[in-house]
Amino acid sequence: MRTIRDRLARAKSLISIKTYKRPLVYIILLMILINLIILTIAAVIALFIDNEFDNFIDAFANGSLKWMLAPNAILSIQNPDMLVLAVIVLVTGLILFSGTIIALTTNAIKDYIQKKNSGAGKINLDQHIVILNWNNKVPELVSDLLYVEDKEVTVMILANIDKTYAERQIINAIKKTKSDQSIIKMNVLVKHGDPLLLSDLEDISIEHAKAILIMNPDHHQTVYKNMSKSDLAVIKVILGLGPIEFLYEPPIVVEIKHIDSYDKILTLSRVVDKLHEHIIMPICFDKRLGQIIAQTLIENQIEDIYMALFSFQGSEVYAIKDISFDDCLKECSHAIPLSCHEGLLYVLSLNDNVKTKRSIHQHPKIDLKSKSLIDQKDIEIYIIGENNKLQFILESLNQYEKIHQSKFQAKWIEDENIALLVEQLNQSKKQTSILLLSDEKQTEDALDANVIDNLIFLEGHLTNPNVHIIVELLNPRNDPIVKDFNINNTIISNKIISLLLSKLALYKDTAPFYEDLLTIEPDDDNEDKLSILIKPADKCFNNQFPIVFQSKKQLIQSVYGAFNNHYMILGYYHHDELQIFENDLHQTETITIEKNDRLILIRL
Repeated sequence: MRTIRDRLARAKSLISIKTYKRPLVYIILLMILINLIILTIAAVIALFIDNEFDNFIDAFANGSLKWMLAPNAILSIQNPDMLVLAVIVLVTGLILFSGTIIALTTNAIKDYIQKKNSGAGKINLDQHIVILNWNNKVPELVSDLLYVEDKEVTVMILANIDKTYAERQIINAIKKTKSDQSIIKMNVLVKHGDPLLLSDLEDISIEHAKAILIMNPDHHQTVYKNMSKSDLAVIKVILGLGPIEFLYEPPIVVEIKHIDSYDKILTLSRVVDKLHEHIIMPICFDKRLGQIIAQTLIENQIEDIYMALFSFQGSEVYAIKDISFDDCLKECSHAIPLSCHEGLLYVLSLNDNVKTKRSIHQHPKIDLKSKSLIDQKDIEIYIIGENNKLQFILESLNQYEKIHQSKFQAKWIEDENIALLVEQLNQSKKQTSILLLSDEKQTEDALDANVIDNLIFLEGHLTNPNVHIIVELLNPRNDPIVKDFNINNTIISNKIISLLLSKLALYKDTAPFYEDLLTIEPDDDNEDKLSILIKPADKCFNNQFPIVFQSKKQLIQSVYGAFNNHYMILGYYHHDELQIFENDLHQTETITIEKNDRLILIRL
């Protein structure tokens, strides 16, 4: 007896397991079994109440089964009892079998729709951009890709994020760009999942990606020595990508928080066998932003130039093979040569399709009498607020001092000493800059709170017109909020990061150029190569103004020759409107440079 109970218990357990694993199959088999039982009983009854059937098989096949599958067959039945039986079989079949199939089909359609709405299941993609992890930079990054020249851009986001929330944030970011381009050309897909799970990565066709961006989750806790929780999460994702065989050799651009993680990731790519073949590009954006902020403190218009160069609107930097600097300057009609690196020529051009166009330029250069470009400054800088960028800002300012023999008084001020600082500045006549840094450890809805609070205090108490205020914001949505304050410049850190991320992901060959451009570092001649200067035209040339040029290329070649090939002009400010050179540089057009126009030069 006990053996029978054990067998029944095991059978019941087995059925329960199968039911849990495949409930749909179980329901269908159960309904088929019930219908077979009903048909069998009906066939037995039909065999007893009517002599028309010869045996059970005849009664089952030509009786009960026929009545269920071919309802019109009951119209030919003469026996009233048989007709009642046939109707009962038909109705029962409709309820149990057809009704179940309809219900299961409806439920399957509902599950399919819910599955797609939630981003679950396999998505077959090819040559798409993959973003792993989510932070508040992702919406800005996606909106920047609207301006990529490709016919269609597909972005696949895999993160532990609610799909509806993520899509709403992306739509808001896209609307802020006020893009005239159609959003239809960009496909943005969001999938809730774990980038550490191979099954989730396979679901987004990771092996067919053309670029991969690993975003930092922005967790600031230190988990071991100098490793943050965020950078540990990023390193785990990199290791998880190791076994994947990519079809298009995509660059893997990694956002890291601490500069120490840079060497750790490069070591990983060197010592882990499965990572050798992957192109891994760790970027410490706090360092890059610190360098940009430092340069903005020195020249507050330089951030606009970086934003123009990083964005996909207008001219940007591309790499060209098999052409020299001089040949490009002479022959290329849509590109300005900037620097060379390991066989590549970096140029400023409108897009990747026109960078190698050539034509004959008709206008010879004009002889300009250049002046010595003195870049010494003597300003006081006070920094209020603290985050990971602070050390890089101070390091960059120290390097600038060494290169240009400038004197900076860069000092960090604690929040409780702001009132004393304002009192001192109101009595000073020296040129001064105040930088407000945002606290990055706040929750998303509280980002930039310390900046807004300090800005209100400064606006209400600072009266010295020689003081310039520069504000760093982490959340781009706060930019319109502070526009009406007396601010000389607003640095939207996350916007700059997202632009640079997308640049490096899509054009990995340009990474060395941006490295040199953003780094303030003296060479053997104590000069900072690929550094940008913004100078009034009358401080650059000893000519009679206005100076009229017949084409952009004539202006470019004239400036290049006047400074003995040491500087290249990228554009200029005319009546405070930024003009970066783009399109056909050889086209005949009148360009007038007035003495107060500010020229944008890059040291070669």
